[in-house]
Amino acid sequence: MHPFVLIPFFAGVAASVIASAVLARNTAQRADRLVATILGCAAYWCFLEVIWNTQDDPRVVTWLVRASSLGWMPLGALCFHLFVELIGRPSARMRRLVPALYALAGVCSALYIATPWGVAGVVRTNWGWGLEFGPIFPFVLTLTTVSVVVTLAVLWRRVYPRGAPPSERRQGYFAFAAISIPTVVAFLSDALLPLNGIQMPRLGSASLTLIGASVAWSVLRYGYSIVAPGSLANEILATLREGVALLRYDGVIRVANGGLGRLVGCRPKELTGRSLTDLIPALRTLGVEEIQERECEITTAAGRPVPVAVSSSPVRDRQGNRVGWVAVVRDLREVAALRRNLAISGRMAAVGELAAGIAHEINNPIAFIQSNLLQLREHWHTVEKLHAGPAQDARLTDILSEAEELVDESLDGVERVAAIVRDVRGFSHAGHREREIADLNELLDSTLRLASPQFRQHATLKREFGEIPLVSCNPQQLKQVFLNLIVNAAHAVGDSGAIRVATYVERDHAVIEIEDDGCGIPEAVIDRVFDPFFTTKTVGEGTGLGLAISYQIVRNHGGELQVESEPGRGSCFRVTLPIDTNGAETADP
Repeated sequence: MHPFVLIPFFAGVAASVIASAVLARNTAQRADRLVATILGCAAYWCFLEVIWNTQDDPRVVTWLVRASSLGWMPLGALCFHLFVELIGRPSARMRRLVPALYALAGVCSALYIATPWGVAGVVRTNWGWGLEFGPIFPFVLTLTTVSVVVTLAVLWRRVYPRGAPPSERRQGYFAFAAISIPTVVAFLSDALLPLNGIQMPRLGSASLTLIGASVAWSVLRYGYSIVAPGSLANEILATLREGVALLRYDGVIRVANGGLGRLVGCRPKELTGRSLTDLIPALRTLGVEEIQERECEITTAAGRPVPVAVSSSPVRDRQGNRVGWVAVVRDLREVAALRRNLAISGRMAAVGELAAGIAHEINNPIAFIQSNLLQLREHWHTVEKLHAGPAQDARLTDILSEAEELVDESLDGVERVAAIVRDVRGFSHAGHREREIADLNELLDSTLRLASPQFRQHATLKREFGEIPLVSCNPQQLKQVFLNLIVNAAHAVGDSGAIRVATYVERDHAVIEIEDDGCGIPEAVIDRVFDPFFTTKTVGEGTGLGLAISYQIVRNHGGELQVESEPGRGSCFRVTLPIDTNGAETADP
């Protein structure tokens, strides 16, 4: 055995070890898998070269040489695919070219193995075996060489521009050399010289180990490789609810976790290559450099803004050079909802105190005005009897009749004011009565029967009652809440529509949903629907206290009253009440 055989042998061992190390770092990143595949092909090529240079039968050698094409024939397509992945968001033409190159390499490999058109035969040399090529070899050589040259051009022009950090530029230079040197060596020793009748030791397979050496050097010196990015701690990031993205120096997303994908509404892979400022427009003025909990909005794939908090910090390599940023995006929708509820609760508390005082002050004059009007009506009846008779003037009869109508209308108005005062007092004192264990499904059934005249002529009712435990509540107050929500739903659907009433258990709470497909609530006023005296109805149709009182009743029961609405598509009011842990029974649907 000639000592030359040791060169491809040790090169194959080195390529195998580095490929295993790259895969051990991360198998989820496609770039890492492609680098490992390139090194695996190099190792396969090296080991076959060792084997055929130790054989004596030229037919076996010829077969092994042809089989080695499975190691070097796909290298052009693999290298091009690798740098398409590293670009992040390449053009559609580049992506379509990848499968075409793989298909062409597969066809050429099949012809190379099955026919003598690639390798016509072998010749004995003092170090092993030389090759005699067939008619398609120049075409195969040109295909592979052009693929690698295009890859080098992409690497030089698009992946490592002048604005790149020093460490990435150095890694880019080494990666460029690690691909170009094996290309030149293989072109000369394995192709051009043998084609011209000059047989020399083949060094193409061994030189491919430079790619692995470039990756190993980058990881040891800088802690990461631009060619094989590594895992970005995928195992940890996948479990985080917050969105996390590794950004390049220019703010382009290199890797994103599942949390950011869920927040935006797309797969994390689709975010690679996009600028973070495209998702968060406010960062165009703020920048991405060391942001501390800045609240702004992120744009989802559907184009809807979502409130978020953004933080960022620089990423540095082992030499201390800044190579990018880590951005953490936290969903603030729940926080925003809590803030709205807190603001509503604050307004409720303030209005409740004000309402109690106003109701007390108004109640006294309303009482004596009502009493005086009742007394006035009795006196008027007395006057009317005194002037009754056949000789009574017709004008006086009209005046007496009109005056009686005015008194009755005044009494109706006073009664309406008194009802409003009672509602205000109920609003300010809601929740102070005794409670009992009740079945919410039965309360809803009773309320639906009471409210049926409001909707049975123009709306269809859909019951979806689930099995829910009994709850501790004030039944009459909850009936008031349910009645108000059902009547509002009936008014919202108009002349025709559907109302859905559903109950179910969510964790340790009973949930009641009253949903309609009516007009919905405009986004501009949805935060005010629980404000006292706010109403979207016309004058005289509502006081604006129904939802405010309902909200306060539910809050005093330790629950939540929430609304979701879309104009033109309907609204859903959701009452959430804590389940009484002492209740031993479950309400039947």
